[in-house]
Amino acid sequence: MDVEGNRTVVASHILSVVSTKVGDPADEEALRKDAEAIYELGFFSVSEVKFVPQSGGIKVTFVVQENPEVQELRFTGNTVYNQDQLRALCFTSPGSVFNRVFFRNDLQRIKEKYQKDGYVMMRVQDVQIQDGVVAVTILEPRLGEIIIQGNKKTKDYVIRRQLKLKQGDLFNATILRHSLNRIQGMGYFEDVNVGFEPSEDPSVVNMVLTVEEGRTNKIGFSIGHGSQSGWSGGINYQDTNWQGLGTKFSVGFETGNREQYWASYEQPFMDQETYAWKVGAYKRKWEDQDEYEQGKWKFSYDQEKTGGYVGVGKKFKGNDQLSWYVTLDWHQVENTILSGDVTPQDLTELEDGTNFSI
Repeated sequence: MDVEGNRTVVASHILSVVSTKVGDPADEEALRKDAEAIYELGFFSVSEVKFVPQSGGIKVTFVVQENPEVQELRFTGNTVYNQDQLRALCFTSPGSVFNRVFFRNDLQRIKEKYQKDGYVMMRVQDVQIQDGVVAVTILEPRLGEIIIQGNKKTKDYVIRRQLKLKQGDLFNATILRHSLNRIQGMGYFEDVNVGFEPSEDPSVVNMVLTVEEGRTNKIGFSIGHGSQSGWSGGINYQDTNWQGLGTKFSVGFETGNREQYWASYEQPFMDQETYAWKVGAYKRKWEDQDEYEQGKWKFSYDQEKTGGYVGVGKKFKGNDQLSWYVTLDWHQVENTILSGDVTPQDLTELEDGTNFSI
């Protein structure tokens, strides 16, 4: 039993996968499988078996044709990782005989590297071997059109600005997952799903984002009765997605011995280009309030407070994790002491009001 045609791969390694032994009965089917086993080593483009009759039997020779020696491993189409980073993942290297099995594992490691970092749509588009140059063409799909559907109230741009992936970006599942969590966290939708559609360009994939809107507005009613305060109640309305603009609107009032009115409007979204902001106004009148010290009653008072506020903020350029927000609050307070012992310190601690009367 012998091997012909091998130049680099030693015969003992080749014959180690052969199941037929010297002295065994000649079995053409078994020898054919032995030739296939040699081919599956990956070093050869051809593996055949040749029989030469001899006295008392036959001589079996496995004829092989080695793959070319690797001169260079070259990648094209790759932008996420450079040539050296991809070559470092490969067992195949210049100076070695090209092995299909080893190289298939090399490509699998490259694919796993892409997938681990979120580039799950990457694929090997083509492999060419010529004059010892192993040329691998990698396809890194990019996002084409981003289609948003299912939203009847919410404006497209309100959803789109939560997506960290934009048209033309390399598709990355990790970034997409974070974006979907941001959209779900807005509180506007019962469900958020994503699908993909091919385009005429194999390197471009279209994304279809489907949302199911939930209710974002509510009206609240309250009513109560106290032995001293009597009847009280109120109505409030709030919408966390006012007119589908992604803004918050709230207005309401309460009556009774704690009478108050308020209205506010807020745009909570911010990024490096968009300012978040809020404005609001309020007025309240609390009657016959009691102040205690160490469990003992000190004095009673009425309080009227009128105020308004405005705030604005934005994320810092170049760092999405840092932001600033400034709020200006103006208010005027008038406390009227009804009875009890009051000290100047009490008035200071009561609230930073501007007008007091006794």
